[in-house]
Amino acid sequence: MRRMKKNWIGAFCIAVASSAMAEQDPYESFNRKVFAVNDAIDTAVLKPVAQGYQSVVPTPAQRAVGNFFDNLSEIPNFVNGVLQGKPDTAVTALGRFVFNTTLGVGGLFDVMDDFGLSEKPEDFGQTLAVWGVQSGPYLVLPIFGPSSVRDGAARFTVDFSTDAINHLKPESDRWSATLLSAVDTRASLLSAEKFLQGDRYTAVRNAYLSNREFQVNDGESAEADEFLDDF
Repeated sequence: MRRMKKNWIGAFCIAVASSAMAEQDPYESFNRKVFAVNDAIDTAVLKPVAQGYQSVVPTPAQRAVGNFFDNLSEIPNFVNGVLQGKPDTAVTALGRFVFNTTLGVGGLFDVMDDFGLSEKPEDFGQTLAVWGVQSGPYLVLPIFGPSSVRDGAARFTVDFSTDAINHLKPESDRWSATLLSAVDTRASLLSAEKFLQGDRYTAVRNAYLSNREFQVNDGESAEADEFLDDF
């Protein structure tokens, strides 16, 4: 979602030229094939739609859409904060969801961010990491893109069940919300493409791995912080 934009830009800066991360990619041959298919779909469909969305939809409306989906993500943030034994994270997620949903008109406005209570993103992959589960090899998933063995399993279990969009009915509403979320996310990452230099596969892989390390360590990577502070 839009909340990931800043981390991804910073991750591109610190990871594009890295070669050590290749050791985490024993499935590179397979991953490159899946990446090529995903990239072709993105080039032909998702990117043009995202560009059209960004050029046609007013910036305040785009921000409202991003805020709405970010507000829904406070549900898994709360659940994973509890599972990780992080009461501050859980309370922050609950408070943000309650007040942004009410005072923020269903989450269209991030009123809590204006009060200095920023989002603390958590997912089940991060929870498994806290529980001592290793990331495992880098893995490119069809459609979903960069992941790992651990994070891929997390995505389709607890993360899936705590995503409010997956519980929408009728099914047409669920697909509409999923599509809008995907387009909004892709639009928010358009500016990060300037960091995709050289081999796109390697750049995306290294950026993803750097970003995940940053997230799992709760932003304690000094190197990542140095770059992120510049954006």
